[in-house]
Amino acid sequence: MYSVTLKAGLVDVVLPNGNRYQGGDVVILSAQHYGQIPTATRTAVFSAQSVVPVPAS
Repeated sequence: MYSVTLKAGLVDVVLPNGNRYQGGDVVILSAQHYGQIPTATRTAVFSAQSVVPVPAS
């Protein structure tokens, strides 16, 4: 699992989990969904240093 924050100013970003998000939203993605996002897209969409692995509970 990963906690990610979308860059401010983005509108209607659809992530692999099928949900739509806005800039500034904090989203928890499964490792599978996170892995489906190309590196260039991660850089363009997620705030710098905002990708944080979340330990499985």
